Amino acid sequence: MSTRKPRKKKKSAWKVIKKIFLWTGLLVLMVGALAGGVGLGALYWMSQGLPRIERLADYRPPAVTQVLARDGSLMVEYFHQRRYVVPISEIPPLVCKAFVSAEDGNFYNHPGVDVWGIARAFYVNFKAGRTVQGASTITQQVAKMLLLTPKRTWERKIKEAILAYRMEKYLSKDEILYLYLNHIYLGHGAHGIEAAAQIYFGKHSRNLNLAEAALLAGLVKAPSRYSPIRHPRRARTRQEYVITRMVEESYLTSEEAKAALNQNLDIRIHKKDRVDAPYYQEYVRQWLEDKFGRTQLYEGGLTVITACDPALTSYGQVAIAKGLEDLTKRQGFRGPKGFMKSDQLREVIERPILPAGLEAGQEVSAVVTTVSPDEEQVSFRMGNARGLLDPVDAKWVRKGRKSPGLKPGDIMDVRLDAFDPARNLWHVGLCPTPSAQAAILAIEAVTGRVRVMIGGRDFWESQYNRAVQAHRQPGSAFKPFIFSAALDHPVQKWNSATVVMDSPVVYEDPGQPGAKWKPKNYENRFYGPTTLRTALEHSRNVVTVKILSALGMDYTIDYIKRFGIQSPLTPNLSLALGTSGVSLLELTQAYSVFVNQGLLVEPVCVEKVIDRHGQVIFEAKPHKEQVIPEQTSFLVTHLLRGVVENGTGRKMKQLNRPVAGKTGTTNDLRDAWFLGFSPQLVCGVWVGQDDNQPLGRRETGARAAGPIWLEFMKEALKDLPPMDFTVPEGVVFARINHDTGRAIPTGSPGGFFEAFKAGTEPAPQDAPTAGETTPRAEDFLQAETFAPAPTPPPEQN
Repeated sequence: MSTRKPRKKKKSAWKVIKKIFLWTGLLVLMVGALAGGVGLGALYWMSQGLPRIERLADYRPPAVTQVLARDGSLMVEYFHQRRYVVPISEIPPLVCKAFVSAEDGNFYNHPGVDVWGIARAFYVNFKAGRTVQGASTITQQVAKMLLLTPKRTWERKIKEAILAYRMEKYLSKDEILYLYLNHIYLGHGAHGIEAAAQIYFGKHSRNLNLAEAALLAGLVKAPSRYSPIRHPRRARTRQEYVITRMVEESYLTSEEAKAALNQNLDIRIHKKDRVDAPYYQEYVRQWLEDKFGRTQLYEGGLTVITACDPALTSYGQVAIAKGLEDLTKRQGFRGPKGFMKSDQLREVIERPILPAGLEAGQEVSAVVTTVSPDEEQVSFRMGNARGLLDPVDAKWVRKGRKSPGLKPGDIMDVRLDAFDPARNLWHVGLCPTPSAQAAILAIEAVTGRVRVMIGGRDFWESQYNRAVQAHRQPGSAFKPFIFSAALDHPVQKWNSATVVMDSPVVYEDPGQPGAKWKPKNYENRFYGPTTLRTALEHSRNVVTVKILSALGMDYTIDYIKRFGIQSPLTPNLSLALGTSGVSLLELTQAYSVFVNQGLLVEPVCVEKVIDRHGQVIFEAKPHKEQVIPEQTSFLVTHLLRGVVENGTGRKMKQLNRPVAGKTGTTNDLRDAWFLGFSPQLVCGVWVGQDDNQPLGRRETGARAAGPIWLEFMKEALKDLPPMDFTVPEGVVFARINHDTGRAIPTGSPGGFFEAFKAGTEPAPQDAPTAGETTPRAEDFLQAETFAPAPTPPPEQN
């Protein structure tokens, strides 16, 4: 009995162990099944709210909008994220391999999630005691960037893996890489490979070499930490890592890797050359925002082609700078821009003379250090450099000044003219800051393309665009429209030889009961019988007011509106003298009607807008309308040529080619204008003060605005062949006396050829008489009429 009992105990123990293993196994299975069920349920639940992969097929990330000049040169870029989307076909394979080696060596083999990569990263990180290697594949990174948030949670990682699997089934590897390379952030504002290539190396991504590609691929891990601009050694370490990985992945040979590592790179922040046309680009920006919206402007990746001409714009800027400098100097020295205290001045004077990196032509701020007793020798300090004032400028400061002249401590803007190495000093000239502003606008005749728009002397000082936003009185520059209305009147038969008496006339002033208005000429004298030609050539105010009075206000205003003038026109006789404000753009467009044979052409600043896919979404098709007869447009052009040949615009004869134009000056010399054109180009110039103060003594349109127009047109037309204005059918020429407007008898000497609409030319030995409907000369008593009139107008020129 004693021998059986132990056997029963053994058997019983074995049964217990078997039961334990059995129940443990069942429990493990049940827990595993439950965990698996829960996991599958969790995966199913998480997968239900995930973004749709199909969204990636229409990849439209925020991209740069580029505004280009007419020749394709860059004007400006608008963006929230600096990104240029490029197709994968334009990215060199070597660049793709560099990023794959750096971020996901198994990219072309895994199904979206790299299990072995996860295990390897877990081992490496466990061994290091910290996170030194990531396990996200490129596909997972794309899912995180484009479909999820960057928040680090286990839930996001699971969703990321699910989306990566789905993405691999829906997109090809190249399509995933296309999304990745265009979206990844690479530091210093560069979103995507193209932006990074341009910022760091000043080239397109298609031109990257191996060393450059490896450097960029190394930035993905931490763009700020490995910035080659701020941390070149760290960037070099990452570059070596990437190239080593490329060798391990058999993308490179050891020799190729060594050559890449030995290559010197031009690493810096590269800035693109840009057209300097800030007023133009701001006008285009506002137009784009109005038409396409702010989001499309700053994120749409548009390509905008404008009508801006970079060379002509540069000519305009130079002309404005020179014109305003000359105007400022004509008005005399107005004192320094600032003053330095004696202790500061002493410190400046004691500063050693050292190379300062200055260049001829620069404009810098300088302080006066010494002035000779006769004030002919004035010395400056510009930082570590020394300067001597040009004797001509020293004389200008002394001549007719109201201030005590220059003295030590005065701060002035100077221009560096030439360096004298023997004396170790610069010869400098003064650059007094103008108080006046100027604007210039040039439109290509016939097409309406706005080639130049400059709204002030310095955009960064004032963004107010005086070419478009300012509405100023045009003065006598408005007169051609009155004369055009006369030549086109359906009943009254006016022509260029019609005589009007330039004599005193008085009108009642409805704005001031009992007051009278007596228009007068700029010269404060009257000239008697005057032809329309002479009146326009010499800008006679009284004749122009009488013409408007004869035409009638309603007819004249309706007629002028045909020229595209949209600003309100005050219905009184001072309108003849340009007292209603208009913009430079309006006036220049209106003048283009004369050169365009009566056609009003809508101005064009934006030629074309192309979306990110290369589709044209806007193309300029300017509206054209025949607003006055082509014969009338030529007659006015012929009169305006006389302004240049014989009148207030005589300085423009220096162009030695057919041009026409008109000066304009307003009351108290507050606004100066010159509007003129050749057969190829229409240009308008305005000069004035923003606070509407007078420009200064004798600063008329001919003197203040005319030189700017002339300087610009000299350069603008120098490469264009001289052309004459086309004479349309229905225009004839007759030889007449310039002073009387009478026809010269056949065979008689003298006179000149005047243009007329066929059938309106005076017959030989024939002149208008008092009984005809044609406006006649008036004697002094007849001129003393009393009719409703305006408030007192300005003097004109």
